[in-house]
Amino acid sequence: MAKHVFHTLKTLTVAMALAQTSSALATNGYFLPGAGFRSQGMGGVGIAYGRDSLSIAANPANIVNTGMRGDLGAGVFNPERSASVGRRAGQVSPFNFNNGAESDSKYFIMPEMGMTMPLTENLHAGFAVLGNGGMNTSYPVNLFNYTGVPAAARGPGRDKKIGIDMMQLQIPLTVGYRVNETHSVGAALMLAATRFRAYGLEAFRNFDQVLNMAISADPAHLTGQGFDYSYGAGIKLGWLGDFLDDRLTLGLAYTSRAYMTKFDKYRGLFAEQGDFDIPENYGIGITFKPKKNLVISADVFRINYADIASIGNRGPGTSEGDYSDPNNQVAGIPSTSDSTKELGNDQGMGFGWKNQTVYKLGMQYGVNKRLLVRAGYNYGKSPIPDDQLTFNVLAPATVEKHYSVGFTYKPSDELEVTGTYIYVASNSQDSPPNQNIVGMADINMHQNVFGLTFGWVLDPGPHAAEEYGESDWAGINFDGWYAGLGIGQSKYGDIDEASANTRSEGWKVYGGYQFNKYLGIEGGYANLNDMTARTGAVVTNLAADAWTLGAVLSYPVTEKLSVMGKLGAAYVLADARVKNGAALTVRSGDDSYEPNYGVGVSYALLDNLNLRLEWERFDRKEYDIDLVTAGLALKF
Repeated sequence: MAKHVFHTLKTLTVAMALAQTSSALATNGYFLPGAGFRSQGMGGVGIAYGRDSLSIAANPANIVNTGMRGDLGAGVFNPERSASVGRRAGQVSPFNFNNGAESDSKYFIMPEMGMTMPLTENLHAGFAVLGNGGMNTSYPVNLFNYTGVPAAARGPGRDKKIGIDMMQLQIPLTVGYRVNETHSVGAALMLAATRFRAYGLEAFRNFDQVLNMAISADPAHLTGQGFDYSYGAGIKLGWLGDFLDDRLTLGLAYTSRAYMTKFDKYRGLFAEQGDFDIPENYGIGITFKPKKNLVISADVFRINYADIASIGNRGPGTSEGDYSDPNNQVAGIPSTSDSTKELGNDQGMGFGWKNQTVYKLGMQYGVNKRLLVRAGYNYGKSPIPDDQLTFNVLAPATVEKHYSVGFTYKPSDELEVTGTYIYVASNSQDSPPNQNIVGMADINMHQNVFGLTFGWVLDPGPHAAEEYGESDWAGINFDGWYAGLGIGQSKYGDIDEASANTRSEGWKVYGGYQFNKYLGIEGGYANLNDMTARTGAVVTNLAADAWTLGAVLSYPVTEKLSVMGKLGAAYVLADARVKNGAALTVRSGDDSYEPNYGVGVSYALLDNLNLRLEWERFDRKEYDIDLVTAGLALKF
């Protein structure tokens, strides 16, 4: 049974990983700011308020208020992060660290889904599948490449990418019970899976050649081992209390530490031989409804990052004493004076994170019988101490302030459409001087998040319907409109270089209007990712994305199957980088309007849901870009 559960978790992890193309970097430390996009539109509140199936991940007792429903959604996550060390950060390093870069991979897809239902009048059950969080960086410049020491000890070279990629999935299997009109309780088995890889950290493997002492207890399992997977589970408990004729709701939620299997491939990187458990967390929430269609909610949420050795153990920090003394320079690395601090050991170095307290505030207003609008604010002080930035250039979770808005539109009694936008304000951290052997370090990040979720409602639950406004509204006529998502592969053509990696992940989101069964118009955004070509010492990297608009011609072959053709234009935003050895010789943007055309097939899975397989070309003068995708299109 356990083997079957873990196999299922791995399958879901791989599926979500493919959907995301890479993991997203979360915003309260590495946790997402709320359980689902509806919650995130209210600042992430959810301990004392939840109406969709995703809310059971915040408090399992919420399930008594969700009725019978299913939710399915996806979002586009756009983190912009950068880091620098050594002279670039403000201090000359004794080992001549002098590197800085913005991270590549700036767009990610985040899916979510869930379902809840009543088993009896008081007993409810359900599940959700959603991301708990993640960390990702992919720097085109190796930040930890250094000079001034024997060449064999200099690591991979400045032009080799460095980064980490971690995605964490959670599946709360939930039951809830309404004890009486005032009190409800819930419990969930929190199944979890984590996917991780690290690359470009070869410099750490060579520290014994530079310092005559090791930084890792197992250098062979420190970096470059590909993806590894970890599985485990924890318990989540929750309570809701409704008072003052349901105008006031209090909530409590507690989640135990999730004990995970170890990352065996990275037992020389993470403390306790590759252990990376999910930290214990808990919180309290309050919701007040001055009137039925106005909801004000707040949470205080605590995440105990410091209890997880790989996250909370201190890493390289400040070197005390005379920094010109080589002995003092290396003293900022704990393993140089205590071998038990070597990476991978039980007390091995980590990221040095502190526990984090997050404050969330949200408001929702029912405009009329079809429309809810909401807004929120979320604040959590960065868990990273300023003297722990050396390792955290790989995980720059610096952001603190989150501002969100959202809506839910109900075109019918059975369908809800929820949209959310989050702006995460830029935040930088700069280390004090004399940071071990790197001198100084700085990190920065800001984010944008767009989310869209569809809810199919068979029973809205006891309170959801009354929270809409009382005035009538004919609503928006969405007949003929549709939206979709496609995921697949991009390929750069007409590349003449001797050695080229021209294939990469690609994806697109789009929307359109179908005038009749033969003709429609469609626009969207396509992430064409990048390619790398090499001729001798010259390395060329091209990255592109595009905004598209065109006509779509369809011909029904059967009642369910249609063939399609597309013809239009695309505004292609391309970025080119050319390096000769370690030197960046050219960096330029090349944005232009180009022809965009393609063919495909569409198959109706349901009355309002189509499966689409497509090939399309972005026809540029110097090179072509082909995008092949498979995905779903939802008709409103």
